[in-house]
Amino acid sequence: MRRFINKASKVTVGLLSGAAVAFALAYVSLTVLGYKPVAVYSGSMEPTIPVGGLALDRAIPSKNVRVGDVITFSDPYVKGRLVTHRVIDILSTPRGLAYRTKGDANSGRDPWTIRLSGQVGRVSFSVPVAGYILFYAHTREVRGLLICVAALSLLVAVLGWIWRKETTAPVSA
Repeated sequence: MRRFINKASKVTVGLLSGAAVAFALAYVSLTVLGYKPVAVYSGSMEPTIPVGGLALDRAIPSKNVRVGDVITFSDPYVKGRLVTHRVIDILSTPRGLAYRTKGDANSGRDPWTIRLSGQVGRVSFSVPVAGYILFYAHTREVRGLLICVAALSLLVAVLGWIWRKETTAPVSA
């Protein structure tokens, strides 16, 4: 029974470690390729992007935004908050282009008309559930847990190395 538990724990740790490494490599690769991950917290874009989904944006010049594009922009009412919604109308104004947006699940358009300067993130694709991982990875509790797990793993490895049994017979003179 003890052997089974040891084997099962090694397989579980291996799978979890492999999944963490694969997620980290995918995250770094996408970032290097110019994608910016944005976690989706509300259901306003369902079913296109579900709650907990990860929208991957690619920066484009704001003049290239078209009706139907899903873009990520700063919320005009809440400083520091990002909104990911679909462009439903582009208006030509004396001050330049203005954009009307709407969440796919919302019955009406957003209460604002936004102006985009420079570049804006256009959603290239999304990954369901991965936004939860990104969101929770930024919390103090998860970072603390990861540090504790790493420290504990290092401690177990060092103690195992110190207390390992001698595998060769001592040399007698």
